[in-house]
Amino acid sequence: MTLRSVMLQLRDDQIERLDGDAARTGRSRSRLVRDAVDALLDGTGADPDLAERYRRGYAEGFGVDEWGSLEAWHMAAERSRQAATRDSW
Repeated sequence: MTLRSVMLQLRDDQIERLDGDAARTGRSRSRLVRDAVDALLDGTGADPDLAERYRRGYAEGFGVDEWGSLEAWHMAAERSRQAATRDSW
């Protein structure tokens, strides 16, 4: 796939948010914008890395509890994300 440069005008606060998300996720601004454009044009509007961010956040913060395995929780979170995307307005 060939990438082409385009001119894009953003507000300062948008650039700050992009930079913050880029630092948290390890992705470039360009990658973030490409992902957002794909989500918009695909009609999903979903964050493609949401399940991964939940997995990292909860794995580091809580671990396994009395409710079951961490893997089971991740699978349930992914099903929930898919249902929310499918049922979104």
